[in-house]
Amino acid sequence: MKNYVLFMIIAVISLSSCKKDTYSGEGYNLVFFPRKVKNVFITPGEQHFSYYQGAKQIDYFRLEGDAVTEDQFFLSILSSNYDPRPDLAKDNPNYDPKSSMPIGYPYSFDNLDDPIPSVEQQIKSDYDRQVLTYSKGGNADVMISVEYRTTEIKNLTISTANTPLFGKPAGASLNDFFTVVLYNPPVVISAPTERLVYGYSSKEYPVSIDEWLSVSPFGQAAMLLVPNKKMEGLPLNVQFVVQMETAEGLVLSDTTRTITITE
Repeated sequence: MKNYVLFMIIAVISLSSCKKDTYSGEGYNLVFFPRKVKNVFITPGEQHFSYYQGAKQIDYFRLEGDAVTEDQFFLSILSSNYDPRPDLAKDNPNYDPKSSMPIGYPYSFDNLDDPIPSVEQQIKSDYDRQVLTYSKGGNADVMISVEYRTTEIKNLTISTANTPLFGKPAGASLNDFFTVVLYNPPVVISAPTERLVYGYSSKEYPVSIDEWLSVSPFGQAAMLLVPNKKMEGLPLNVQFVVQMETAEGLVLSDTTRTITITE
């Protein structure tokens, strides 16, 4: 997976104010945020493209308006143990809690579930191998937040509420027409073995929903998907739906507002 962009919130916080256990490296600390999966959210987004020294850069933003071109469109799927949208609206009077979630999970010490120490140690070891430290010999440490989920996911399906798309009727699975381009954080954990299958040091990640499901994963804090096939009949007014089933049999779903996808 190329052009990996880390968009989760990374905060610099005094360690004295953090009551959570951390794993320390030279100049940085990984702070883990374990949560069960009790909610799922789907958000339309807009890609912005730029070039730096000949290399294509991609930035991912929540769609603020109601229209997006086909080549810029993507979907973000988030999971959590609670719905943070009321808090986001309270903190930002311009935020509409009925609109959509941000594309990255909001940073919060609240609503944490029991950790899995062996998983956190694997992530820490993997991070140590791959990621450069943010500071060396400084007086303050940089805190790297790592969201991870502790609920196994059995199924995940993307569909539309009312609009046929990719030659499929409304309500039919569109999984085959979307490619996963980002996992944030970049960790995929097998639930039965509690083993880190893909991490910060991985060069490739599952690119399809079926490939991701094949490892019997814990839920992802956030994953971004882009269409891999041209859409016919544009412009189209579409509401996207995500349905997620956990190993405990809990079925979760969320629907986007109506957006217009144009050529």
